[in-house]
Amino acid sequence: MYLDRTYKPRRRRSFGWLWWLLIIGFFSYYLYVRQPAWLTQQPLQPTPTPTRSAVSWLAEAELNLARGQFPLAIQSYQEVARLEPDNADPWVAQGELYLMDRRLNEATELARRAVEVDPENVDALTLYARVLDWNGDFETAISYAFDALDLQPDNPDTLAVLGEIYSSVGNWARSQQYLDEALAIDPENILAIRNQAILYELQGNYTQAIAQFDRGLTIDPDRFDLHIERARQFRALNNWDEAIESYRAAVEVMETPVTLDALGWGLYLSGDTLQALRELRKAVELDPEYGQAVAHVGMAYYARRNYEEAAPTLEKGISLLDENEVRIEYLYSAGLAHIYKVPRECDKAIVWLQKALEVHAQSLPALEGMRICTQG
Repeated sequence: MYLDRTYKPRRRRSFGWLWWLLIIGFFSYYLYVRQPAWLTQQPLQPTPTPTRSAVSWLAEAELNLARGQFPLAIQSYQEVARLEPDNADPWVAQGELYLMDRRLNEATELARRAVEVDPENVDALTLYARVLDWNGDFETAISYAFDALDLQPDNPDTLAVLGEIYSSVGNWARSQQYLDEALAIDPENILAIRNQAILYELQGNYTQAIAQFDRGLTIDPDRFDLHIERARQFRALNNWDEAIESYRAAVEVMETPVTLDALGWGLYLSGDTLQALRELRKAVELDPEYGQAVAHVGMAYYARRNYEEAAPTLEKGISLLDENEVRIEYLYSAGLAHIYKVPRECDKAIVWLQKALEVHAQSLPALEGMRICTQG
């Protein structure tokens, strides 16, 4: 039998593809009608910002301190205090920084708040004792310091503060006793080293005081307050070059109204009134309400015989200061500026000259000003 090799058997037709077409069509119709949420474009939702913890803010504060960024450190401690209102430590940390910056009112308020938050916090009691000492309330300061010592007898900061308080009241032997105890416990305690230097200064041992400040700055070079206090020792020794250098070192650590004012006033006392005026103006630009710097700008104007600027500037500075911060030279200089300016204003001058005489009845500049105005 002959076989035709070209023959191909016919395949049976399959209609399975129609089922798939029907399924796809039905699914497309469903999507068109229903429009499920996953098919339509959704608006972008912002990713929630995680809330920073107190630990995170505390770490940032310590980092800022290490960098010498004291204002940023204070802001970070404020955040810690906001998140942990029952924790006295951030209040204490802020208070200590404000005290370094000579902002006594703020430091006092923060120390008081810390003690209210935790009456048995040793650091809070110690800081409060210190600000009370600076405010001249020595008996209450000693009481709070002893409360802290009862809670922790070997706390070097508390012992150092007791040394500071007793040096303030003139009991130098008792002061030395507490400072020795503090340094025996912690030889690198900055507060004890600083207070030892202050005790030497009160005793007239300026060279020993400088050595102590140098010791403290070796441990912590960013303590701008130690640079300022070190400069004061050189002033006492009439070494103005070293004094100005130390003031400039404080400004290099941190440019604040306090450091700039200290540098400017040091320059003023050294006789460089032009450069003094430049630095003092910078201090006032940073804080127009810093009374000491404003008064010092007025004194610099007076020294440069710019009486038209000296008179109102001194008056503003005096108005910004607490009564115990007003120095007699601010008072009689304000009066004399009104006398020497053109036109002369004796009616205004006499007011300030009388205030100066209330402080010191034999003040020669004030008496001279009164003579000029009364005798013509």
